[in-house]
Amino acid sequence: MKALMFNGVKELELADVPVPSAKSDEMLIKVEACSICGSDFRIFYHGSHRIQKPTVLGHEIVGTIEFIGDDLRSKYQGLYAEGQRVGLSPAIPCGRCYWCKNELRTVCDNLKIIGYEYWGGFAQYVRIPYTAIENGCVIPIPEILSDVEATLIEPLACVVNAQHSAGVTPGDTVLIIGAGVMGLLHCKLASLYGAGKIYMCDQIPARIINARALGVENAYINNELQYKLNARGADLVIVAAGTKSAIEQAFKYVAKRGKIVLFAGLPAEEDQLILSSNQIHYNELFIVGTHGSTPEQYKEALEIVADGRLNLKDLIKEEVSLEEAVEIFKRPNLLDHRPGRVVVFPNI
Repeated sequence: MKALMFNGVKELELADVPVPSAKSDEMLIKVEACSICGSDFRIFYHGSHRIQKPTVLGHEIVGTIEFIGDDLRSKYQGLYAEGQRVGLSPAIPCGRCYWCKNELRTVCDNLKIIGYEYWGGFAQYVRIPYTAIENGCVIPIPEILSDVEATLIEPLACVVNAQHSAGVTPGDTVLIIGAGVMGLLHCKLASLYGAGKIYMCDQIPARIINARALGVENAYINNELQYKLNARGADLVIVAAGTKSAIEQAFKYVAKRGKIVLFAGLPAEEDQLILSSNQIHYNELFIVGTHGSTPEQYKEALEIVADGRLNLKDLIKEEVSLEEAVEIFKRPNLLDHRPGRVVVFPNI
């Protein structure tokens, strides 16, 4: 099969490799589409301690079941079938540790992720281990959704996780720092959850122009925000940009008794922050960190989109083949100048 092999920082090649051999308790999925997440770019440019190279990245996957092992046929009869279209909740919990037993599976002690510890979706086929199936990570996709839309269910599930953790309250003033795809998903979901007024800011003008075109009324360049946001500040600040300056900005604009959600990760070499403990202490701030999502949150995100409560089509900017994807990763400042998801179709 064809696969994009990640061989190290800034080393990506299109290669012919054997189709993964699925065991009797595993599945083989033919990848119909896999969108490129900002974390994929971060791995490409900075690497990740979770990854053993060479590997295949890509975790926002929708595909068709190509093979079901005999052990699965008997155990999951009626739930899965060859030819069935499915999405993947890529973070695979163990189901046995303290956190899993207490329904906190995003912080599972033994968490493994497709596209990190397991080969991911930038390939024609992906093997699904039994632990993923056992923990409900393979989820049927209704016909009403296209493959392109279905790739965005996984990032929306991560947003669901964050906003559940933050507890968006109807009427809240919400500030989203970062106007990329994840920031725009936060904006859409916060509005659905009843936020009062939503502000968005970014340092890149193209992203603000795009956000306004998508209907975000209060979208501003960073240095404009101080003249637009009310003096009290935002009840909830969501940091959806992976920069130190974005986190510092969150503390500048959060209201007393407000909440800050650290949603975006930083490259390891930048993960040294100076926070004002006095500001947290005297203003009684709440700091929440979230990452990833659970299969249950994936299903919630899927239901929201399938029911027509959120439109994701306007967040797709480009559809490419595996061959074209190599150049996508190497484009300088791609995320700056092309706000929106790029979706890879490995089998075209």
